[in-house]
Amino acid sequence: MKAALVIIGDEILSGRKLDTNSSLLATRLGEAGIEVARIVAVGDYLEEIVAELSRVVREYEVVVATGGLGPTHDDLTRQALGCITGKQLVLDAPTLGYIEERFRRRGLKAPADIRALAMVPEGCRAIPNPAGTVPGLAMEVGKALLYVLPGVPREVEAIFAGDVLRELHERFGEAPIRTRTLKTVGISESDISTLIADLIPNMGVRLASLPEDTGVTLVLTANAGTEASAQAALDGAAGAIVGRLGQRVYSTTGEDLHTVVGRLLLATGTTIATAESCTGGLVVHLLTEVPGISACLDRGVVSYSNRAKVELVGVAEDLIERHGAVSEEVARSMACGARERAGVDLGIATTGIAGPTGGSAEKPVGLVYLALAHAGGCEVARHVLAGDRALIKRRAAARALDMARCYLLSLS
Repeated sequence: MKAALVIIGDEILSGRKLDTNSSLLATRLGEAGIEVARIVAVGDYLEEIVAELSRVVREYEVVVATGGLGPTHDDLTRQALGCITGKQLVLDAPTLGYIEERFRRRGLKAPADIRALAMVPEGCRAIPNPAGTVPGLAMEVGKALLYVLPGVPREVEAIFAGDVLRELHERFGEAPIRTRTLKTVGISESDISTLIADLIPNMGVRLASLPEDTGVTLVLTANAGTEASAQAALDGAAGAIVGRLGQRVYSTTGEDLHTVVGRLLLATGTTIATAESCTGGLVVHLLTEVPGISACLDRGVVSYSNRAKVELVGVAEDLIERHGAVSEEVARSMACGARERAGVDLGIATTGIAGPTGGSAEKPVGLVYLALAHAGGCEVARHVLAGDRALIKRRAAARALDMARCYLLSLS
């Protein structure tokens, strides 16, 4: 089975709004065993919406469209549905009652044009919206099962995860999840390609390589007929890739890096504190996203200024004067100071130049020193990271967390 996604709205085409709906829907449909073969965005023009919907309902078994269901002049999806089905738009009394009840429940006065939200082509079904006011719509057009959802991402997710997914399972059965997500850090896409190039033709799975801000994600998709054979193919391919890439693969289940580090901290009972400069508290923020991490995370210090480095984590003033705040020596002193003052097992430190100003020929923008202090000493890593200020911070935080991950793996 193949599906098409139609994302409707001028705001997507103009770049004023990021399209996250297609990513969400493609992922959820793939997990349900339905391959998304086409994704297209169209503006708020009736003829373009009609043309695209007319095309995809002829070519695909499942079509999901988002946007254009509101009451304003540029919400034209209902009219487009009428055009492609040849059906008149009629007032659906249950839908109107549902929308009015949603407004009453929220203590809001219904707008004067509320009836426009309940106009649907004859034969179209309304789908309850647990996260908003405007319901989705469902109908069969030709060979296609067509769903039209509001454009708000949280509403798309709520509607799809409820009635839409249930209907798809009832219609097509519950297909096994036949994908595996491997996440890497500290290795480039080109290096990964070189290391596993000879494996790809014989893996028996499709491989998608997705470069992201802090690493490369590898998505494996199995086309084997049964669940057992699909899982066997995925196991074999994942094992072969991990065999080549080693510890650069930090997850084979799609977990985020901070989740992996947090789990390792909890599993080993290792306590930790941070002293951050260029990352501004991002490392400790990410760790606090992990449930239960209070058992291991003692504190996070943002020692941004030189004065803070001296007063909060005990860096010697003359060390900063001799080597500069962005240096191996200061990073080491920050990590050791964080560990000693908190009385914990691990101390992480970050110091660097996030830019866009402040760099020099000797210390360019993107230069960071990361340190990890532990009972056996203190490790320091030097990196020159590419990107704007926000991206350099994210990449530095990821590399710092990865230092902790590698050390924690050595304990087991």
